Amino acid sequence: MARRKTSTYRSTARSQVLDVKVYSPMILRYQMLKFLGRCTKWLLLLGVLTASGYAVWNYYQRSYVQNPDYELRVIKLTPNTALNEGDVVSIGEMPLNTSIFGIDIDAVEQRLRARPEVLHVSVRRELPSTISIEIKERIPYAWIECPARDIQARSRERGFLIDRDAHLYPCPPMQFEAALALPIIVISSDESAHLENGKKITAKSLQRAMHLLAIAQQTTQSSLPWIDRIQPHQLWAMKVWTRDGIEVTFGLDDHQRQMQDLLISMEHAAGKGMQIASINLIPQRNIPVVLRNAAATGDQNDSLTIPVENPVINPYPAR
Repeated sequence: MARRKTSTYRSTARSQVLDVKVYSPMILRYQMLKFLGRCTKWLLLLGVLTASGYAVWNYYQRSYVQNPDYELRVIKLTPNTALNEGDVVSIGEMPLNTSIFGIDIDAVEQRLRARPEVLHVSVRRELPSTISIEIKERIPYAWIECPARDIQARSRERGFLIDRDAHLYPCPPMQFEAALALPIIVISSDESAHLENGKKITAKSLQRAMHLLAIAQQTTQSSLPWIDRIQPHQLWAMKVWTRDGIEVTFGLDDHQRQMQDLLISMEHAAGKGMQIASINLIPQRNIPVVLRNAAATGDQNDSLTIPVENPVINPYPAR
């Protein structure tokens, strides 16, 4: 029988290592000198950078800021109906007796952009002595009236407008005369919390009123606003007053059909020599109408008598 080979492992004792750190005055002095040398290099580098920065700043001040060739002489403002040159200088806090490089145009632009009547603004320098300001203002679409917030339509002091995106802003003086012809949208006290200067109004009554105005413009194809006032009426309707003094009751929806009924009813009444005082467009058939004129009363001497209840006018001809 063959002998099996075996191997034996001899364990060796681990060697013990002694870690010894030696400190001496000479070593400490060397380390201190090395540390001070590094600090000196950083201080020298910092001094060079500081001196270079000051030299650049001094050159900029003498060559641009204090140079009389670049003194502000012209403020070029694009034509707009929101702000004039005086407003720009006051709101933008622009110093006048300085160079155009001494004016922080970013800060001026930020202050002007914060104005609620401004939609977009851009401020830039134009050599040698001009600050150019481009302003795009909000275009007024309607007046807002809310007695609960002391907002009065068509008022110079308390008047607020909205643009087509329903952003609220105070009426600028240069827009006042042109805005007098715009319709008024009344916001009830229940939704007065939605009114915030410079912000978009999210009140549902305003959204319905703007939808009605858009349909009126599309239906009549007229650029002249013939709706004078829109306000909520109870919980299920809106009251509308036209420039002719007609009081119209609209529902909260189905405005396209109701607007067509109004135009047909007005045409039908005019064809018979009558004037409509009020009309309720919520019913789809047999629309109730109140008339006011001589033809309705039979009195030829008084064309504006008390409105008389008239039999319903059906705008849909019988088939």
